[in-house]
Amino acid sequence: MKKPKFILLIAGLVLPLLLGAQYTDFDLSKYRLPDIRLNRLDATFNFKNYVNNYLLQEKWDSTDSKHNELAGSMNLSYYYFRNTEKYQGNLSASTYLSQRINKYSSEDNDTKNNDTDRSIKVSSTNRFYNRKMFFIEVAPVFYFISYTDRYHYENSTTAKNNISESNTQLSAPVSVGYGRIEPVEDLRLALYILEELQKAGRIASVPAENVVIEMAREISRIRKKRFFDTRIRKIEELHVIDSFLVANDIISSNDIAYFAVLNDQWDYASGPARETGFAVNAGIGNNIRINRRSEKYTVDNTTIIDSKNYSNVYETGGFINVKYAKPLNLYWQTGAGINTFYGMEFTRNPQDKESAIDNFETNIFRTSINGLLQYLPNSRTSLGLDLTGSYQHSYDVRTLTDLDPDGFKMRNNLLSVFSSFDMYYYVSPRLRVRLITSLSGSNSVMRVRYESALPEEKNLTRSYYHNLSMTLTYSLF
Repeated sequence: MKKPKFILLIAGLVLPLLLGAQYTDFDLSKYRLPDIRLNRLDATFNFKNYVNNYLLQEKWDSTDSKHNELAGSMNLSYYYFRNTEKYQGNLSASTYLSQRINKYSSEDNDTKNNDTDRSIKVSSTNRFYNRKMFFIEVAPVFYFISYTDRYHYENSTTAKNNISESNTQLSAPVSVGYGRIEPVEDLRLALYILEELQKAGRIASVPAENVVIEMAREISRIRKKRFFDTRIRKIEELHVIDSFLVANDIISSNDIAYFAVLNDQWDYASGPARETGFAVNAGIGNNIRINRRSEKYTVDNTTIIDSKNYSNVYETGGFINVKYAKPLNLYWQTGAGINTFYGMEFTRNPQDKESAIDNFETNIFRTSINGLLQYLPNSRTSLGLDLTGSYQHSYDVRTLTDLDPDGFKMRNNLLSVFSSFDMYYYVSPRLRVRLITSLSGSNSVMRVRYESALPEEKNLTRSYYHNLSMTLTYSLF
C-alpha cells in the first residue's frame, strides 16, 4: 500500500474517535440554566389481583379454602420549577390513593379485610440569591396521610375491628447558605444530538464550546415551554433547534437522515436529571406532627375496645446541610451530601395535658451521609448506586405512671445503612419504566435507667430489609 493511502486510512479510523472524544470529555459543569419555567403533571397507576384455590383431601379429613386479593393504587403529582439569576425554586404537590380488598374463606371461617391509604403532600424550596452566590432558603412542607383498616371475621362468632389513623406534618425551615446546584441534562442532550449527527456524517465542523452551550440554552428554553397538543409542541421544538443548527453552520446537509437523528434524540435522549455544583446552608428547622388514632373492636355486636389516642409532636433546632454534585463526563455522574440536626422534641397529649406519661421532652441528634454513583451508557438508560448511612441519638426523661413520681431516663442510639440499585429506561416522551432494588439494615440500642430500685434495661434490635419494585409512569403533559 502506498504511503499516502495508508495515511488517509489511519486518519479515517482515528479522526472520528478524536471528534467523538471532544463530546465525551466536554465539561458539563460549565453550563448555567437560563431564565426558565417548567410545569409537569404525572400519573402513576398500579393494579394487582391474586387468586388462590386450595384443596387438600386426606383419608379422615379434607380442607377447601379460597383466597382472593385485589389491590390498586393511583398517584397524581404536579411539579413546578423556576430558575433566574436571583431565584431558584420548585413546588411539588402529590396525592396518593391505595385500596386493598382481601377475602379468605374456608369450611370453618370467612375473613374479609379492607385497607385504604390516602395521602396529600405539598412542598416547596425557595432560594433567593445575591450576586456573590449567597442565598436565603425557605422550604415549607405540608404532609397528610391516613389509613383505614376494616376487618370482618366469622366462624362461631362474628368479630369486627375498625382502625383509622391520620398523621399531619407541617414544617417551614429557614436557612442561609452559599453555592448553587445547576441541572445540566439539557447540555447533555445537546451533546448527544451533535454526537449522533457527527456519526451520521451531517456535521460540517465541530462547534466551539460557547456554541454548544448556547445550543443547550436554546434547548432549555423551548423544552420548558408548556404545550397541551404534543404535535404542535414537536413542530415548534424541532423548528427552533433546526434554525439554530443552520444559523451557526453546524449541519452539512439538510435531509431525511438529519431529521431522523434530530427527531430520535429529541424524543429519547432527555433522560435522567444531571446536576453540577456545590451548596451549603445552615438554619433553624421546625416541624409539627399531629397524630390521631381510633380503634373499635366488637364481638357479636358487643364492644370490646373503643379507644381514641391523640398526640402532638413539636420539633425545633438547628441544622446544616451540604450537597455536592459533579458529572465526571458524558456517561458518569457522582454526588454526595451530609445532613446534620440537633434540637428538642416536645410530645404533648391534647386530651390530657396534665399526664406525665404522655407529655415529655426529648433531645435529638441525627446525622446522615450519602453517596451516589450513576452510569448513563446511552441516551435512554441509566444505572445508579446509592449508599446512605445515618445515626440518631435521643435522650429523654419520663414518668412511669401519673401516680408514681419515680421515672426513668431513656437513651436510644440508632445506626442504619441503606443501599439501592436503580435502573431507569426512557420508553417514550410519555412513558418511563423504573426498577429499584434496595437493601437496608439497622442496629438500635435502647438503655433505660430507672430512678427507683429497678435494674437498668438494655434492648438491642437488629433488622434487615430487601425490597424490589417496578414503577410505570405516564406523563399527561
